[in-house]
Amino acid sequence: MSEIAIRALGVEDFPEVEAFLAEHFFKHEPLMLIPQEDPSQAAVVEPESELHHQLLQQGLSLAAVDNAQGGRIVGVALSGAMEPSDLEREYKETQEKPVSCLLDKIHKLLAGVEWRANVFKHYGVERVLYLYMLGVSSEVRRQGVGSRLVSGTIELGRTHGFPVVCSTCTNLNSTRLMTGLQMECVLAQEYADYKDERGEVILQPAAPHTKASVVGIRL
Repeated sequence: MSEIAIRALGVEDFPEVEAFLAEHFFKHEPLMLIPQEDPSQAAVVEPESELHHQLLQQGLSLAAVDNAQGGRIVGVALSGAMEPSDLEREYKETQEKPVSCLLDKIHKLLAGVEWRANVFKHYGVERVLYLYMLGVSSEVRRQGVGSRLVSGTIELGRTHGFPVVCSTCTNLNSTRLMTGLQMECVLAQEYADYKDERGEVILQPAAPHTKASVVGIRL
């Protein structure tokens, strides 16, 4: 554990970050593990990678690196600045976009939850640092790496003058981690209550991952 350090991420890290997320985030995120009739619908689509690249360009993301293995990335926290107009745009885009894959379903759900939570109104601010994605290698889980990345993101928010740091937790593990660091739950959506026009549940990950929660902390 003493060999693991936290450092800033830049655009030059994009290839390694994408490879890391493919192996250590998307293959473990409960929402991405929901069985699909067509397995190809669970693929990570190009717009997702474009988002990761845009976030890295902002210089507000962090990595946990193992110095004992040449600085190999073992954890990632992708974050970016968000304003009210971004919240409105993302909500509108996801509601209007035809759903063609699993990620479309996930994005539509999360954009709706975030729009209803409206952290800008909740905290009375016009700018927040949003932690979009947190991933930790299975090799170093339960060693506090995730907590260090979130704590580092909170400190990064303070350093850059953000009044609030927020995130959307999609599983029980991330919810426990972030609320354990004094982040409050602004709004939660039970997956069982998110249904289509036929009354069927749209996204149902395996227990105990039963809800998505928007969390935040005032700095």
